[in-house]
Parts: sequence; structure tokens; C-alpha cells
Amino acid sequence: MDKIMLRLSVVDDYPPAASEGVWAERLADGCYRIANIPFYSQELCSGDEVQVRTEADGLQWFCEVVRSSGNSTLRLIFMVAGEAQINPVLQRISDLGCRWEGFSQRFYSVNVPPSVSLDTVLDYLQECFEQDWLDYETGLLRQ
Repeated sequence: MDKIMLRLSVVDDYPPAASEGVWAERLADGCYRIANIPFYSQELCSGDEVQVRTEADGLQWFCEVVRSSGNSTLRLIFMVAGEAQINPVLQRISDLGCRWEGFSQRFYSVNVPPSVSLDTVLDYLQECFEQDWLDYETGLLRQ
């Protein structure tokens, strides 16, 4: 696996960094398939095949998506009041057919495959938001 770097647009100190690294598998045609779920990027999703450029810093930087996976990315931040709901919410997300990765105890990224109804997932997250368990945002939506 290789690390692919992504430039991020920081607005009002968010995200907390100007770049993010994601793991990717090099393909025979020289492109890379993204292997994990981005936490901040709004340019690509897990499973996308991308083109990169090695820059003067020696790092491989994302250039463009050449083949879309069809996946969408969401991000969840659990509130203190929702800490007891983290495992049930993540289990429900999994039961709906999504994958997730944790960045910290309360911050997660979610991959929604094209076979899963994005509206169903968003409706569920909205219910959790209304319970003051979590807040969520979209990364890149493709449905």
C-alpha cells in the first residue's frame, strides 16, 4: 500500500489540517485504488481509482479520479450526550450495508456503497441528530 496525499480547503479552521493522507493500492495501469475512507476530503471516496503525481516533496499527490467507485462518504461526530449510542449507531450503519472507520473515539467516516440507499442512511443520521447524539456532514455524495 502507498500513501496518497490530498490537499484540503481549510475554512474557519476546519478541517484542522491542510492535507490528508489515504492508503491506496497501485494498479497495473499506474493508477491507484483508494483503500480506506477519507476523513476530510470532498474529492474522492473509498474504492475510487485515481491518478497521482509525485511532487518535489517526494510525496504522491492526488490529481483526479479516473474511475469512480460510485461510493459516497459521510462523517459523524458524536456529542458527549451520544457517547452511549456510538456502538448501536455504528452497528446500525453496518447493518444498512455501510463501512466505517474511526479517527478518534467520537469521529468516524462512513462509506456508503452505491447498492445502499443514501437517503435511508441520511434519514437515520437525521434521527440521531435530532436526539442530540451526533452531528454529521457529507464528504462526496454520488447518489
